[in-house]
Amino acid sequence: MKLMMKACLLALLLPVFAKGQETGMLRMNPDSAVSRTDAAIWGGVEHGWFRPTYEGPFQWKAGAEAKLVRHGKKTSWAGGLSLEQMMGQSMGSSMLLEPGYFPVDVLDVAEGTKSRQKGKLEAGFLTDLGYECAAGLHASAQVGHIAKQQGMKHSSFGMEAQLEPTVTYVMDDDMGLVSSYLVRVRTEQLKIAEADGVQPFMDLGLRIGAFESLGQFPILEFAHGFKELLYSPELNAEFGIIWKRGRAGTPDYSRFLFPGSTLHATVEQLFQADKADHVYRIAYRRDRDQLRNPNADGGGFTGLFGRHRRNLDLKYEIRFLHGAVKRIGVDLDGNRWVEEGLIISRSDAAKWFDGTATLLSSFSFGPVDLDLNFLAARGWWGDRGRLLEPEDTPGRMMTDWLRNMDYRTATRLGVNGTITVHFSGVRGLYAQLYGSWNHAVKVVCVGGQNREIGTLRIGYQF
Repeated sequence: MKLMMKACLLALLLPVFAKGQETGMLRMNPDSAVSRTDAAIWGGVEHGWFRPTYEGPFQWKAGAEAKLVRHGKKTSWAGGLSLEQMMGQSMGSSMLLEPGYFPVDVLDVAEGTKSRQKGKLEAGFLTDLGYECAAGLHASAQVGHIAKQQGMKHSSFGMEAQLEPTVTYVMDDDMGLVSSYLVRVRTEQLKIAEADGVQPFMDLGLRIGAFESLGQFPILEFAHGFKELLYSPELNAEFGIIWKRGRAGTPDYSRFLFPGSTLHATVEQLFQADKADHVYRIAYRRDRDQLRNPNADGGGFTGLFGRHRRNLDLKYEIRFLHGAVKRIGVDLDGNRWVEEGLIISRSDAAKWFDGTATLLSSFSFGPVDLDLNFLAARGWWGDRGRLLEPEDTPGRMMTDWLRNMDYRTATRLGVNGTITVHFSGVRGLYAQLYGSWNHAVKVVCVGGQNREIGTLRIGYQF
């Protein structure tokens, strides 16, 4: 029981080993209590003009990663390391490492070649406190750097550190409760070199803002929250909330404030049968962010922008216990977005919906595993209020806004799949090929209708 508890919590602490509700399936699986190491290198390309404005029509990525789990008599350890290099052509729009994450953005009006590097280091341990209880800690640190050397030259360097202490309690009837509390600090430093008098655009939401001479733009965010997971062999229920407080602009981060929160809840039910397991899953997520300008006299603040997102995901799977077909399922995912620009009035707003239906399937033919998915998606959107032109104060980068909204809501069809080959001559060695193709039925502002992705991964498990 103790060893199973260790494996269970390590899976929960380190998403690099198991993602989403898949961790619930690992909790009582004795195979997860085996020490293991996995190392891999990978590389791939993306091509096509059906893309958001911050992506390039052609870009390549390459990386390497390693992860391990080790078990002792009373304590287990886990760790992970990953590195990634990306380079893309004709990339513009957002200058930040993760476009859209913060409610404030800085835009580049000229496209060019960008390079980006990412690195992440994780470590965790879990130790027994008794027959039924265990406690542990997961720590992670990641860094990122992006640079553009053409047109408006700029670079951004970001760091993130997170600590997550966790306590788990497992009962003799294989039910368990896992509680964790996380603290996260995220920072980013953007430096800009203006070219021929061209200035970056400060986006205060809805692509409304103004061209400014910045030089640099620092961002600092602090977040904390908790997660609770109730597990049983037939039912998983997870709930969590994270509160965020951010500051940005000027050397002392005093120009903008952006509080926010993220709430998520998931329930997964498993029904066992003689030949297959039936799995039902429902997940809900709500994100809220605000952008504020503190008043100069220290008395309160002025609202600039607000955004709200709600996501609902419904999933049903049949997991076959025997035969070549391993899984058949369907996933329905829907999003509702509301963004309000508060610079002029609350009448400046945008609202859109998008939904995706995906057919899921998995097969196994001896040493070859195949995952194949088909999807269809569609969205609707609308603006209300003033349609600001670039010469207005504040201005609006309407072309960039329309291209991104066209991409987000375009009706599309797609297929993606992964083929994994396990080499019998060398135990643990595998090759994995991933491919994806998306086609937009009709676009108005985006430059093309297709996007293709291909990635090759070589790994070794021991």
